[in-house]
Amino acid sequence: MRKLLEFGDRVLMGAVVAAMAVIVLTVAADVVGRYGFNRSIIFANELSRLAFIWLSFLVMPLGISRGLHVSITSLLDSLPKTVASLVVRAGQVAVIVLMGVVFAGAWVSIRGRSAEMLNTLPLSAAWFYYPLAIGSVWSIVHLLVQFVAGVQNRRAAETIEVAS
Repeated sequence: MRKLLEFGDRVLMGAVVAAMAVIVLTVAADVVGRYGFNRSIIFANELSRLAFIWLSFLVMPLGISRGLHVSITSLLDSLPKTVASLVVRAGQVAVIVLMGVVFAGAWVSIRGRSAEMLNTLPLSAAWFYYPLAIGSVWSIVHLLVQFVAGVQNRRAAETIEVAS
């Protein structure tokens, strides 16, 4: 299971890097074209926005897997280990439910917007919602693994095991 998670995370990280490259190159080329040649790239705004959305939602499960999202742990740190374990697992269940709702919303949006085309790119508007579906499902996978293992990931160097 660990190898599958690592492979999936590497794929997502590659997609995040590619999305960042698309943003930087598209915006830079548009700026050069606009100010250097008095010509704008017609699809630059839409492509860079699409890449930013992909980047934002594909990095979400990577943050969950490494415990990089903001958390306030002072109360959790002061609880006995068994109570802290229950609080951590309750939080994981709540986020799993939330990610399920997010996935359902993304799925409805994908189905509803798949016939609508973007203005400047030959893609459907559903492409704005695919990363939300992918990111929420992969987040659920990471949260389920953490729940079963009884581990709360805080930061890459501070994985905390809680009592089972």
